Amino acid sequence: MAGSKSLPRITAAAAAAAAALAFAGCGGARLPGARPAPPPPLQADRGPRIVVVDLDRASRAHPRWAEVDALDRRIQGLLGQMSAVMASANAPAPPSIDLTPQLRAAAQHESAQLVPEFRRRMDAEAADAQAAARRELDAYAAKIRADQQAEFDAKRIELQAAIQKTIEDKSTALQADSAQFQQQTLEQYRLPLLNLRLKLDAVSPSDKKEGDRISQQLQALTKERDDKVAAHERANQEALAAFEKQQRQAFADQLQALQADLTKQGQRLVDQKAADLSARIHTALSAKQARFNAELNARMQADLQARQQSLISNARVQIAAAQSQSRDTLQVRVASLRAQISEAQAERARLLGTIMADLRVEAAVLAQQRGWDLVLTRAVAFPDAPDVTADLITRIHK
Repeated sequence: MAGSKSLPRITAAAAAAAAALAFAGCGGARLPGARPAPPPPLQADRGPRIVVVDLDRASRAHPRWAEVDALDRRIQGLLGQMSAVMASANAPAPPSIDLTPQLRAAAQHESAQLVPEFRRRMDAEAADAQAAARRELDAYAAKIRADQQAEFDAKRIELQAAIQKTIEDKSTALQADSAQFQQQTLEQYRLPLLNLRLKLDAVSPSDKKEGDRISQQLQALTKERDDKVAAHERANQEALAAFEKQQRQAFADQLQALQADLTKQGQRLVDQKAADLSARIHTALSAKQARFNAELNARMQADLQARQQSLISNARVQIAAAQSQSRDTLQVRVASLRAQISEAQAERARLLGTIMADLRVEAAVLAQQRGWDLVLTRAVAFPDAPDVTADLITRIHK
């Protein structure tokens, strides 16, 4: 690992370079591989612009630092293996036959045997839970529909009674209007008709022509009166029919609106119930899954432990022969580990040098772009110099 005490640290390399390294910000030639930078703008006379770059932090942000970390982990692992190997050389060798393949095969066998069984149990639990939830939701929806139907029927009866009363009140009012108009019309024509009847009674029986004339006038006036009454009655009947049609249509519209509102409200309640049931099923099945997993793991651990004991017993027979061979193997192993450690350390040093060179190149380009006169890797002599490490990190990530 990068933080291990046994490994070279990037901070040590940076500190060694920082003791003698500064980057010129102006007037230098462009470094190989660096992006071209425009010349800094002309400025009035000023003191030198000195900035600080934390190479340790910048190097850890470098895109290739992950490779350094990987090498550190590899070196640390190899050193750990080396320590373990050297420790084993000074102590009695314990039984060290690798049972991993057999145990892995046993685990796969147990998994192939047990997992389908537990999966079937879990699927059955899920199916039962979903079926129960569906039944509960269907029952709830049926109750909602029944309640809404009862509410709809009660409201329909109420509305129908109100509209019927309104129509009856209108009919009564129109009947009263017709009776009043008839009374007024009869009163209007009473005297003219009475005069004609008196004139008809006064006509001599021998003057048939005059009697016919007066009789015709009497009939015409009577017809005129009756026609007025009949016309007013028809108008009132038509008004009543139109009013009743309007009220019936309003009744139908109110029922339709009520039905739509109840349907929408019922759907909202059913959807909420479905969501609640879904959440409840999810919680219950998650708990069941956890219990099944625990049970499955317990059974597999027990079976694997028994299998492991059997494998260990069989393996002890091979230990005596393996111990005599292990000493030679140990020497070969130590030599191999040392070679690998040396190779990894050399690769790490080369990679670290590449990263440092890249950082120096990019820092020099930044100095040219920003007009920095001096870029230090430590601010001992210039404690107030601004830290531009973040600028360098941003650049190397472009």
